[in-house]
Amino acid sequence: MLGSPVFLSTVYFVTHPSPVYLVNFSCYKPEESRKCTKRMFVDQSWLTRTFTEENLAFQRKILERSGLGDSTYLPEAVLNIPPNLSMKEARKEAEDVMYGAIDELFAKTAVKTKDIGILVVNCSLFNPTPSLSAMIINHYKLRGNIVSYNLGGMGCSAGLISIALAKDLLQVHPNSYALVVSMENITLNWYFGNDRSKLISNCLF
Repeated sequence: MLGSPVFLSTVYFVTHPSPVYLVNFSCYKPEESRKCTKRMFVDQSWLTRTFTEENLAFQRKILERSGLGDSTYLPEAVLNIPPNLSMKEARKEAEDVMYGAIDELFAKTAVKTKDIGILVVNCSLFNPTPSLSAMIINHYKLRGNIVSYNLGGMGCSAGLISIALAKDLLQVHPNSYALVVSMENITLNWYFGNDRSKLISNCLF
């Protein structure tokens, strides 16, 4: 009989996971010099001398319906004339976005870098070696036993998948903090051609 309460308590705690809370969040905001209005976007595209007049008009039409405003930002490499699309610039874009958001997040909270026990990073289009998660671990000197995941190629659902993964990991590693970094990188994925099906992504992301 004494074993029954223990068994029932065990079943209760196993089947009722501990709550997971959002401590805080941060979004990266680039420098004003990287702001690109819709008019600037079309002008920059024209200056590359790559697109036909018909496809410039097509991009303008997509932009007008995209929902993007005149306070949208682009990486330096894409704003350059001619565009400087290289691995070095793609890595710089990733560093600017990740470190900018994480620095602001740590500034908002009392969480120390050594308190982070779980790191989940997702980026669909840019997956370098060393990985983005490794870049963060090395930059912030996160602890050596951190549980780290780097997710790629999962599209727009990656953010939700990362949150779900972090939640599951926190059930296994209680009394810890999970840092989730969700981003996209467009430096190496900007399309310079006249296939309209590929031009759409230029105007949406």
